[in-house]
Amino acid sequence: MSQVDREYVEAASDEDGFLKTMANWDRAMAETLAEEHDIGELTDEHWTVIEFVQEYYATYGQGPPVVKVHKHTGLTSEDICRLFPCGMVKGAYRLAGLPRPPGCA
Repeated sequence: MSQVDREYVEAASDEDGFLKTMANWDRAMAETLAEEHDIGELTDEHWTVIEFVQEYYATYGQGPPVVKVHKHTGLTSEDICRLFPCGMVKGAYRLAGLPRPPGCA
């Protein structure tokens, strides 16, 4: 990742790596955030979850619970934990460009 990318990520994110606004999100940003937060290279399974999280947020104004992700994607809870070892909020929500949920430490 180039220095410009790091500066952009820092400027567009809060102190925990959540984007300040979803308008800053694009696939390259998600890939950069994945690298920054030790998730690694994003696979088709990652993108399936990320895209569902975004769709759910656009419809309901909040991120989906893991059970909804499981039902929509067919991925097990274990699969989701493997893809996003830091959890749904700090993993999938953050990479999808969602704002930090209320009460999230």
